[in-house]
Amino acid sequence: MRKSSGKSKKERKRGDAYELSENSKLTGLDFTYNCNLASRLYQILKSILRVACERSTYLRLQNVLYEAVRNDREHDLGSLRLGYGSVIPLKGFRYSKRVSWNNFFMNHPVVHFDEAQQQVQVQLHLVGIRKFELIHERLVKIDIKIYCVVIKLDDRNTIFYHSSKTLELRKEDHKVNRGITFALEDCKDAVILCLATVRCWLTTPDGREEFMSNGGTLMTGEIFDALLIRRGKHTIFPEEKSDKLPPPILPSHDDEVDWD
Repeated sequence: MRKSSGKSKKERKRGDAYELSENSKLTGLDFTYNCNLASRLYQILKSILRVACERSTYLRLQNVLYEAVRNDREHDLGSLRLGYGSVIPLKGFRYSKRVSWNNFFMNHPVVHFDEAQQQVQVQLHLVGIRKFELIHERLVKIDIKIYCVVIKLDDRNTIFYHSSKTLELRKEDHKVNRGITFALEDCKDAVILCLATVRCWLTTPDGREEFMSNGGTLMTGEIFDALLIRRGKHTIFPEEKSDKLPPPILPSHDDEVDWD
Protein backbone atom coordinates (compact mmCIF):
# COMPACT_ATOMS: atom_id res chain seq x y z
CA MET A 1 0.00 0.00 0.00
CA ARG A 2 1.49 3.28 -1.15
CA LYS A 3 1.82 5.97 1.46
CA SER A 4 0.64 9.35 0.22
CA SER A 5 2.97 12.26 0.51
CA GLY A 6 1.75 15.47 2.12
CA LYS A 7 4.16 17.43 -0.07
CA SER A 8 2.22 16.69 -3.26
CA LYS A 9 -0.86 18.61 -2.13
CA LYS A 10 -1.14 22.06 -0.70
CA GLU A 11 -2.37 21.89 2.88
CA ARG A 12 -5.80 23.46 3.26
CA LYS A 13 -6.02 26.34 5.69
CA ARG A 14 -9.01 26.47 7.98
CA GLY A 15 -11.51 29.10 6.82
CA ASP A 16 -9.72 29.67 3.49
CA ALA A 17 -10.81 26.51 1.73
CA TYR A 18 -13.61 27.99 -0.31
CA GLU A 19 -14.26 31.43 -1.71
CA LEU A 20 -17.63 32.67 -0.48
CA SER A 21 -19.96 34.28 -2.98
CA GLU A 22 -20.80 37.93 -2.49
CA ASN A 23 -24.39 37.06 -1.54
CA SER A 24 -23.17 34.57 1.04
CA LYS A 25 -20.98 37.22 2.64
CA LEU A 26 -23.87 39.68 2.73
CA THR A 27 -26.21 37.07 4.19
CA GLY A 28 -23.60 36.41 6.85
CA LEU A 29 -23.64 40.08 7.85
CA ASP A 30 -27.43 39.99 8.21
CA PHE A 31 -27.23 36.79 10.24
CA THR A 32 -24.63 38.32 12.58
CA TYR A 33 -26.83 41.38 13.13
CA ASN A 34 -29.78 39.12 13.87
CA CYS A 35 -27.83 36.93 16.31
CA ASN A 36 -26.64 39.96 18.27
CA LEU A 37 -30.13 41.44 18.49
CA ALA A 38 -31.70 38.06 19.36
CA SER A 39 -29.17 37.54 22.16
CA ARG A 40 -29.93 40.93 23.72
CA LEU A 41 -33.69 40.48 23.38
CA TYR A 42 -33.45 36.99 24.88
CA GLN A 43 -31.71 38.38 27.96
CA ILE A 44 -34.71 40.66 28.50
CA LEU A 45 -37.19 37.81 28.07
CA LYS A 46 -35.12 35.62 30.35
CA SER A 47 -35.15 38.23 33.11
CA ILE A 48 -38.95 38.37 32.88
CA LEU A 49 -39.61 34.61 33.19
CA ARG A 50 -36.32 32.79 33.73
CA VAL A 51 -37.80 29.45 34.82
CA ALA A 52 -39.60 29.04 31.49
CA CYS A 53 -36.50 29.61 29.34
CA GLU A 54 -34.82 26.72 27.55
CA ARG A 55 -32.14 26.46 24.89
CA SER A 56 -34.90 25.95 22.34
CA THR A 57 -36.50 29.23 23.44
CA TYR A 58 -33.51 31.20 22.22
CA LEU A 59 -33.20 29.25 18.96
CA ARG A 60 -36.86 29.79 18.10
CA LEU A 61 -36.59 33.49 19.01
CA GLN A 62 -33.59 33.78 16.72
CA ASN A 63 -35.59 32.23 13.86
CA VAL A 64 -38.73 34.36 14.16
CA LEU A 65 -36.66 37.51 14.61
CA TYR A 66 -34.76 36.69 11.42
CA GLU A 67 -38.07 36.34 9.58
CA ALA A 68 -38.96 39.87 10.69
CA VAL A 69 -35.51 41.22 9.78
CA ARG A 70 -35.74 39.69 6.31
CA ASN A 71 -39.00 41.61 5.74
CA ASP A 72 -36.89 44.80 5.49
CA ARG A 73 -38.17 46.71 2.45
CA GLU A 74 -35.61 49.49 2.42
CA HIS A 75 -32.13 48.02 2.92
CA ASP A 76 -30.15 45.78 0.61
CA LEU A 77 -28.86 42.33 1.50
CA GLY A 78 -26.05 42.69 3.98
CA SER A 79 -27.59 45.67 5.77
CA LEU A 80 -31.07 44.37 6.67
CA ARG A 81 -32.55 45.82 9.86
CA LEU A 82 -35.54 45.19 12.10
CA GLY A 83 -38.39 47.68 11.74
CA TYR A 84 -38.28 48.38 8.01
CA GLY A 85 -40.89 45.78 7.17
CA SER A 86 -43.62 43.76 8.88
CA VAL A 87 -42.77 42.53 12.38
CA ILE A 88 -45.76 40.17 12.43
CA PRO A 89 -43.53 37.02 12.64
CA LEU A 90 -42.81 37.96 16.28
CA LYS A 91 -46.50 37.85 17.19
CA GLY A 92 -47.40 34.60 18.90
CA PHE A 93 -43.86 33.73 20.00
CA ARG A 94 -43.91 31.91 23.33
CA TYR A 95 -41.29 30.63 25.74
CA SER A 96 -42.40 27.01 25.45
CA LYS A 97 -44.00 25.34 22.46
CA ARG A 98 -45.82 23.02 24.86
CA VAL A 99 -47.76 25.69 26.77
CA SER A 100 -49.53 28.78 25.45
CA TRP A 101 -51.83 31.53 26.71
CA ASN A 102 -54.74 29.42 25.43
CA ASN A 103 -53.99 26.80 28.07
CA PHE A 104 -55.38 29.32 30.58
CA PHE A 105 -57.59 31.71 28.60
CA MET A 106 -59.87 31.32 25.59
CA ASN A 107 -59.13 34.86 24.32
CA HIS A 108 -55.83 36.69 23.89
CA PRO A 109 -55.35 40.23 25.23
CA VAL A 110 -56.25 42.94 22.72
CA VAL A 111 -53.87 45.82 21.98
CA HIS A 112 -54.41 49.31 20.62
CA PHE A 113 -51.81 52.04 20.06
CA ASP A 114 -53.13 55.52 20.79
CA GLU A 115 -51.14 57.75 18.43
CA ALA A 116 -52.39 61.01 19.95
CA GLN A 117 -51.37 60.06 23.50
CA GLN A 118 -48.46 57.78 22.52
CA GLN A 119 -49.87 55.01 24.68
CA VAL A 120 -50.24 51.26 24.40
CA GLN A 121 -53.64 50.14 25.69
CA VAL A 122 -54.28 46.52 26.59
CA GLN A 123 -57.64 44.89 27.30
CA LEU A 124 -57.64 41.55 29.13
CA HIS A 125 -60.77 39.40 28.72
CA LEU A 126 -60.87 37.62 32.07
CA VAL A 127 -64.37 36.31 31.44
CA GLY A 128 -62.69 33.90 29.04
CA ILE A 129 -60.58 32.22 31.72
CA ARG A 130 -60.73 28.43 31.78
CA LYS A 131 -62.08 26.62 34.82
CA PHE A 132 -59.45 26.31 37.53
CA GLU A 133 -60.08 22.61 38.08
CA LEU A 134 -59.45 21.92 34.40
CA ILE A 135 -56.03 23.61 34.61
CA HIS A 136 -55.05 21.80 37.84
CA GLU A 137 -57.10 20.18 40.60
CA ARG A 138 -55.25 22.16 43.32
CA LEU A 139 -55.02 25.52 41.49
CA VAL A 140 -56.04 28.41 43.79
CA LYS A 141 -54.55 31.51 42.17
CA ILE A 142 -53.20 32.75 38.85
CA ASP A 143 -50.73 35.65 38.61
CA ILE A 144 -50.72 37.69 35.38
CA LYS A 145 -48.28 40.37 34.28
CA ILE A 146 -48.22 42.39 31.06
CA TYR A 147 -45.04 43.86 29.57
CA CYS A 148 -44.25 46.24 26.74
CA VAL A 149 -40.78 45.46 25.44
CA VAL A 150 -39.55 48.40 23.34
CA ILE A 151 -36.86 47.99 20.68
CA LYS A 152 -35.91 51.46 19.49
CA LEU A 153 -35.07 51.78 15.82
CA ASP A 154 -31.85 53.65 16.43
CA ASP A 155 -28.29 52.70 15.50
CA ARG A 156 -27.92 50.57 18.62
CA ASN A 157 -31.44 49.05 18.74
CA THR A 158 -31.76 50.14 22.37
CA ILE A 159 -34.07 47.77 24.32
CA PHE A 160 -36.05 48.46 27.50
CA TYR A 161 -39.44 47.48 28.88
CA HIS A 162 -42.43 48.62 30.94
CA SER A 163 -44.29 46.20 33.23
CA SER A 164 -47.64 46.03 34.93
CA LYS A 165 -48.22 45.19 38.54
CA THR A 166 -49.18 41.58 39.19
CA LEU A 167 -52.86 40.88 38.65
CA GLU A 168 -53.98 38.11 41.02
CA LEU A 169 -56.98 35.96 40.12
CA ARG A 170 -58.42 33.55 42.65
CA LYS A 171 -60.87 30.79 41.92
CA GLU A 172 -63.67 32.50 43.83
CA ASP A 173 -63.09 35.98 42.31
CA HIS A 174 -65.71 37.56 40.08
CA LYS A 175 -64.03 37.61 36.65
CA VAL A 176 -64.46 40.94 34.88
CA ASN A 177 -62.51 42.38 31.96
CA ARG A 178 -59.54 44.51 32.97
CA GLY A 179 -57.47 47.12 31.16
CA ILE A 180 -54.08 48.71 31.44
CA THR A 181 -52.25 51.53 29.67
CA PHE A 182 -48.52 52.03 29.14
CA ALA A 183 -47.45 55.62 28.51
CA LEU A 184 -44.44 55.67 26.19
CA GLU A 185 -41.80 58.37 26.01
CA ASP A 186 -39.49 59.11 23.11
CA CYS A 187 -40.65 56.10 21.10
CA LYS A 188 -41.44 57.70 17.76
CA ASP A 189 -39.66 54.88 15.94
CA ALA A 190 -39.77 51.51 17.65
CA VAL A 191 -40.92 47.91 17.62
CA ILE A 192 -43.12 47.21 20.63
CA LEU A 193 -43.59 43.63 21.77
CA CYS A 194 -46.62 43.12 24.03
CA LEU A 195 -45.90 40.19 26.30
CA ALA A 196 -48.05 38.39 28.88
CA THR A 197 -46.90 35.97 31.57
CA VAL A 198 -48.89 33.53 33.69
CA ARG A 199 -47.78 31.84 36.93
CA CYS A 200 -49.93 29.42 38.96
CA TRP A 201 -50.30 28.91 42.69
CA LEU A 202 -51.31 25.52 44.09
CA THR A 203 -52.29 24.30 47.53
CA THR A 204 -50.29 21.57 49.23
CA PRO A 205 -52.02 18.16 49.15
CA ASP A 206 -53.33 18.76 52.69
CA GLY A 207 -54.72 22.16 51.62
CA ARG A 208 -52.97 24.08 54.38
CA GLU A 209 -50.44 26.11 52.37
CA GLU A 210 -50.10 27.76 48.98
CA PHE A 211 -47.01 27.84 46.78
CA MET A 212 -46.05 29.09 43.33
CA SER A 213 -45.56 26.17 40.97
CA ASN A 214 -42.45 25.82 38.83
CA GLY A 215 -44.10 23.13 36.74
CA GLY A 216 -43.61 23.72 33.04
CA THR A 217 -47.31 23.23 32.24
CA LEU A 218 -48.39 25.79 34.86
CA MET A 219 -46.70 28.87 33.42
CA THR A 220 -46.42 30.65 30.12
CA GLY A 221 -44.91 33.72 28.53
CA GLU A 222 -46.17 34.83 25.12
CA ILE A 223 -45.84 37.79 22.78
CA PHE A 224 -49.50 38.41 21.98
CA ASP A 225 -48.86 41.37 19.68
CA ALA A 226 -46.01 43.13 17.87
CA LEU A 227 -46.38 46.78 16.85
CA LEU A 228 -44.24 48.76 14.45
CA ILE A 229 -44.24 52.48 15.29
CA ARG A 230 -42.88 54.87 12.67
CA ARG A 231 -42.79 58.64 13.28
CA GLY A 232 -45.21 58.09 16.15
CA LYS A 233 -47.76 56.18 14.06
CA HIS A 234 -48.70 52.52 14.09
CA THR A 235 -47.53 51.14 10.74
CA ILE A 236 -49.77 48.36 9.47
CA PHE A 237 -48.90 46.16 6.51
CA PRO A 238 -51.56 44.38 4.40
CA GLU A 239 -51.17 41.08 6.27
CA GLU A 240 -51.76 42.74 9.64
CA LYS A 241 -54.94 43.78 11.39
CA SER A 242 -55.48 46.47 14.03
CA ASP A 243 -58.16 45.98 16.70
CA LYS A 244 -59.98 48.90 18.28
CA LEU A 245 -60.33 49.39 22.02
CA PRO A 246 -62.44 51.52 24.36
CA PRO A 247 -61.12 54.93 25.55
CA PRO A 248 -57.68 54.99 27.18
CA ILE A 249 -57.08 53.99 30.79
CA LEU A 250 -54.75 56.33 32.65
CA PRO A 251 -51.74 54.65 34.30
CA SER A 252 -50.39 55.35 37.78
CA HIS A 253 -46.98 56.93 38.38
CA ASP A 254 -45.42 53.76 39.85
CA ASP A 255 -42.59 51.93 38.15
CA GLU A 256 -45.05 49.13 37.50
CA VAL A 257 -48.27 50.22 35.87
CA ASP A 258 -51.45 49.53 37.84
CA TRP A 259 -54.59 47.83 36.51
CA ASP A 260 -57.90 49.57 36.04
